[in-house]
Amino acid sequence: MSKLSDCEPLQKRDSITPRAYVKSYCCCCMFDRRREDPAIFDEENIRYRAFFGTMHIRQVLVILAIIKTILVFSFLFLQVMDTESPLGVFSATFAFLTVCITNILLVAGVRLKRYIFLIPYFTVCVLFIFILILHLFVDFLDTANSKNTVEIQPILHNTVLLFMICFEVYMLSVVWRAFVYICDFNMQRQIEKIVKKKLVIRSDRNEILTTIWCNKRGLL
Repeated sequence: MSKLSDCEPLQKRDSITPRAYVKSYCCCCMFDRRREDPAIFDEENIRYRAFFGTMHIRQVLVILAIIKTILVFSFLFLQVMDTESPLGVFSATFAFLTVCITNILLVAGVRLKRYIFLIPYFTVCVLFIFILILHLFVDFLDTANSKNTVEIQPILHNTVLLFMICFEVYMLSVVWRAFVYICDFNMQRQIEKIVKKKLVIRSDRNEILTTIWCNKRGLL
């Protein structure tokens, strides 16, 4: 009985609270993590939650995708307003459409449980983080050369860039968690199909053996 209790999912014995979430992910080396049976899929497991365990990643990704679309649109709109180059306008429009398409595929992949829809996001996200870091580095060098580093406008601009980088990194971790969730979900469905198929085959075999035995006994 104790062995079975050791393998119970974490959220069935402990409520999913920010404290339990931090203990599982931020302080896992300081606390003994309770064992979980890897063969048991629990959709409400703490591994599939975000915002310190308060929300499931299905809802979190929709919120993050909307926030990211608004942030990218605002950032690119300000960049377009500062430039009159047609190439800059085209680049901003292309980047915005790319972000929108990847966000739509991201939400669809989580809803439909298709991990293949999440793969384009990983590529775009890594490139976007690299561009933001490069942009922040170049802007910081420009402000340092012009000796206006302590002015309010460069500080706000660099702060926004730093916030977007942190946001993208966090969203990337949530998307990876969603990828694991979808893979575990699909694996559980495949296991259920295999078990159901074996049960049907076993039932048919037992029925055939029963019929043969009854025929031999002359009961049919």
